[in-house]
Formats: sequence, structure tokens, C-alpha cells
Amino acid sequence: MGDDMEKFGGWPHTWEHCFRDGWLDNFFAAMENNYDWLEMIPPGEALAARKPLGRADLPTASYTEMMEWVLPTPVRQRFHALQEEFASRPDVRRFLRGGFWRGFFTKYAEANLLHKKMLRVSSKLRTDGRKGSRKGGKGALRRAKAITHLMRSQCNDAYWHGIFGGLYAPHLRTELWRELVRAETIADSLHHGARPYQAMTRLDFDADGREEIEITSPQFAAVIKPSDGGTLEVLDFRPSAVTLINSLQRRVEAYHSRLQNAAQFAAKVASIHEQTLVKEPGLEKKLKYDRWPRNTFRLLVFSDGKKHEDYEGVRLEENAVFAGGNYRTEKVERDQVTLSIEGPLDAAMVSGGQCSKLRALKTMNFTSAKGICDVRCRLELARCGSETLAAENVSPLQFMAGLEIELNLLAPNVPDRYFEFAGKREALAWSGIVEGSQLRVVDEWQNVAVTIDAPGASHLWIAPIETVSESEEGFERVYQGSQILAIWPVQLMPAAKWSAEAVLHVAKASEKISKSGN
Repeated sequence: MGDDMEKFGGWPHTWEHCFRDGWLDNFFAAMENNYDWLEMIPPGEALAARKPLGRADLPTASYTEMMEWVLPTPVRQRFHALQEEFASRPDVRRFLRGGFWRGFFTKYAEANLLHKKMLRVSSKLRTDGRKGSRKGGKGALRRAKAITHLMRSQCNDAYWHGIFGGLYAPHLRTELWRELVRAETIADSLHHGARPYQAMTRLDFDADGREEIEITSPQFAAVIKPSDGGTLEVLDFRPSAVTLINSLQRRVEAYHSRLQNAAQFAAKVASIHEQTLVKEPGLEKKLKYDRWPRNTFRLLVFSDGKKHEDYEGVRLEENAVFAGGNYRTEKVERDQVTLSIEGPLDAAMVSGGQCSKLRALKTMNFTSAKGICDVRCRLELARCGSETLAAENVSPLQFMAGLEIELNLLAPNVPDRYFEFAGKREALAWSGIVEGSQLRVVDEWQNVAVTIDAPGASHLWIAPIETVSESEEGFERVYQGSQILAIWPVQLMPAAKWSAEAVLHVAKASEKISKSGN
């Protein structure tokens, strides 16, 4: 039997157990005291000295806990209960296999997106990258460098989650994304050569059976997902090799039920899989669960009585059709994509208690120049149906509309990552209201800054996205980025149209510093 060496001092409390309390000394002493019947031999010598018993085909599996973690949360809870029920029946437990490792891609859309991005970049290097490097020389060297970045992106830790941070650790996800951004930038340059380009591809990017839209240039790579609210799910800024969205949906995990009864263990040294430790009190009050994946430019339509506290607490009760519906792709061009959807507004959502049907048109425009890119989302709302024909009998609709932006710049409480607005700075952990429509989000360490401009917006609501997950040291809060909602009060007259837009201007953080002479 072998085990990881960190179990002998690296894991929490194992140093005390193994060395201070003498478990390791006692273990070796016990082996020595039983040398008359206990044979100790290196594995290689054992294989050489003993004939094989027969053939064995290993199953597609990992260790027992991993095969439990991969199951969907309700199934995982039932499976765990079944294991507990037959804890004293090894003859039964041997048949309880759990799930399959690739199930993590189904359980976590973020892991799947990262994996499919990796496959997309790999495909580009196998085809276009090879074509661009046939002449040898610098092209071949650059392709080899891109392959190294691709291989680094396949480090498995960030693709799954169990007792450890894994997928829940933003720095792990970010480094894999960074390697993919670098590899894909090289692959695309090998294909397009030195000439400027902006390319659009319609494909099933994330292998869910529905079409996504990919747009790339030397400055950025973007993926639009019409089937999930017509949102932007990937935005890479290539000059700084950084992906900007990269957040995580807060979802129910099996271990959340243990938070209510969390207590420090004392005398008994429990397995790392059995401990219930917390890094700070009251974590159970921090549990929040998102309705939608954490993509950018999600349209939130909600009643005008809602406040910032409702937004932070996931209590906006926004219209589900416009937020997460399957948008129709109206028009796709190299630099612009237009999507639309129609749906009813609940009477409780609009002033006057009227039920009405609304049409939303969302147009995303992408432009770039050396070292910068702009992503613009224009929103147009209009009534549709018979009510537009009888305007004199229809009252105006009044509600709130918001375009949500997700940005994850990793570190919530360090001086080189911050919000900048109205002449002041706030750390990324900040939650509050920005009066007006402009905000700059800066990461000096990754050398990227995003300026948000939402003309006419009454406010920008900001709240941190924090998950509560397990690690080897216990339950902890982890910053997964910030949600930023540009909001407008809407008064929509019959047969009229209402419009607004939000713009992301992305550049290196050092650009502003150098221009100011600092």
C-alpha cells in the first residue's frame, strides 16, 4: 500500500499525529516487532519473485472519494448515505462504484468550458498551426512553444472539485486559461500570418448540442452563447494573456449541509475526507445560489422596487425568459452579432399591474486596435403583439432593466487590484453603489484594465461573488470575481422603443500610467 507523503505531516494536524504523538515511530516499531512473520519487500522485488495470478483490466475510475464527488449533488448525497448504510459490509461496498471522472464536465459548466477551450486550441494547432509552420524556422519554433502552453493547460487539478479547492480555486483556473490564451494567440497568428484579421466562426463550442459564436482578432477572443440569455461567456485579452470573465456559479454542494453542525475535532485525528473545519464563523450565512451561469451582458428585467441588497442577496426575481432564455440569432457578421427574444412580463413586475409581451434585441459589437479592444452591447426593448395596435388603451410599462457584467481579477483585497470611480478607489471585495455610469476595473499585476461605460444608467450596482467551499484546511470563502449591474429605469410607451448600451474598453493597465507620466 502506498499513499501521498503529504499525509505524513503536510495535511492539517497530521504532523502532530505522526511525529509529536508518535504514530510513525510506533508504526515502524510494530513492523520490527513482527519481523518473524511480516515480510517487508520493495514492490519491484515482489513482482520479480512472484508469478502473476492472471490478467486484470483496470476500470475507468479513480479513488473512492473522487468517484463520489463527481456525482450530481442530490445523487451524491444518496450515494453517500448508501455507503454509510453498508459501512460494515465490504462484500457489498465493493460493488458501489460511484461515477465517471468526465462527469465533472456535466456537473460544472465552468470545467466543461475550460476543457472545450483546450480542445478548440488543440484543434487549431493540429490543423491551422501546422499549415502556418510548414516552412520551418520561426514558424515551427512558435508552434512548438504553443504546444508547450497547451500541455500546461491540461493540468488536471482545475478541472474537478471535491474536498480540495480544485475548480473552486480561481488562481488554478486562471493559469490554465492563461496558457490557453497564449497557445491560441500563436495558433491564430500562424494561420492568419502578419496581416490584421478579425474572424467569426459559428460552432458548438462547448459541445452541448447548441451553436455558439466565436470571434477572434490579434487583441481578443470572445464566445457568445445565444442559448444562455444571449450572453458573452468568454472574453480573452490577448496582449496581457488574461481571460476576464472566468467566474463561477454559486451552486448547492453536498458538503454545505454540514456547515450548520461544523465543529472543531479535538483528540481524534479524522480523515481529511471526514473533518468539518471552518476558517471563519458564520459561513453558513454566506451561502448564496445563483440562478444563472456567471456570464457577461445578461439582461435582467425586474420591478422598480428592488434595491442593491436584493441584487447582492440574489433576490431580484428577474424575468427568466430575458435573463436565461434561448435567444434567436438574427444576424452574424465578422464584428457584430444580433440576437433577439420575446417573452411575457409578469403583472407583478411592472407598475400598474399589467401583463405585457416584450421583445428584446441585443447587439454585440467588437472592435480592436493594437493593444486595445472594445466590446459594445446595445439593448433595444419594445412591446409586441396586439397592444401596439391600440395605443390609446394601453398604459406605459415601468420597470428596471440591467445589463450584468462579470469580471474576475482574482485578488479582492490587495492594493494593485481595484475599482476606480469618481476620483476614488475601492478594493475588489467592495460591495456598493456607483452613482452614474462609469467605472474602471484595474489589475496592475496581470496588466489589464476594463473601463465600463453605460451611458444614461442611473447606477452601477457592484457585489463580490463569493463561494463557500471545502479545502484541506476547512470551509472557506473564495472570491470568484465581481458582478456589476448597469441599471436603467424604463418607461416604455405603446409602439415605442427603448434602448441603452454598455461598453467594455479593455487595455493594458500600464497604458493609463504611462500616459500620465507616472
